[in-house]
Amino acid sequence: MVDIYTKPGLYDAIHQNYSWDKDLIASIADRVGGPVLELAAGTGRLAELIIDLGLDYTGIDTSNEFLNIAIEKVGNRATFLQDDMRQFDLGQQFNFIFIGFNSFLHNLTDHDASRCLQSVHNHLTDVGTFLVSIFIPDLSFLYREDGKLYPATSHFNYDGGRCRIMETNEFDDVTQVNKLSWRLERNGELETTEYQHSMRMFYPHMMDILLSDAGLEIKEKLGDYDGSPMDEESGMQIYVCTKA
Repeated sequence: MVDIYTKPGLYDAIHQNYSWDKDLIASIADRVGGPVLELAAGTGRLAELIIDLGLDYTGIDTSNEFLNIAIEKVGNRATFLQDDMRQFDLGQQFNFIFIGFNSFLHNLTDHDASRCLQSVHNHLTDVGTFLVSIFIPDLSFLYREDGKLYPATSHFNYDGGRCRIMETNEFDDVTQVNKLSWRLERNGELETTEYQHSMRMFYPHMMDILLSDAGLEIKEKLGDYDGSPMDEESGMQIYVCTKA
């Protein structure tokens, strides 16, 4: 097994066309102003978006490999720190803090999630805004045939080949953690290397509790990046919050 978060080139190739969240994040950043903090900043996919608005940007991530790529992309126009969103202390506050698409799900326990949100509260200015976006758990995705490979991505170009990610998953009903194993299909041939990561499933009612307990007040619940309200048909749960 290989940790996918040690493979920034593959990660960037998978997400090279991912732009659904950019307009929403940019509009909030532009409205509330900087400084801006991104948790689980990865390879800096969203950093340049903030920098282009003329705002001070700081990103933290646990992966040194990912941060090195982020620094290559934006140079000294941003600050990147190796730190853990589950508990951090940067010694300053920010007007906008956000956790991009599904990264919050790497908080694998309620305790981790609570510590993360408390750290957000501590770093948010009194007039600041916090955004977190995750998908709503889908039972048809969690409970699938054991050992069967399912396509996790559409096709993308990587290392000279036409590729896609095939995955299996194992969902634990007790911990609510979904363990994913990825394999790369290149030009129709499945490679042997397996990439692993785990994601905790949080339902909307649990997010309500976690955010409230951390002293954060939900101002908007969105069901998609187009700004539509969250309802029973939504695939996403996006929370725009302030300090309570």
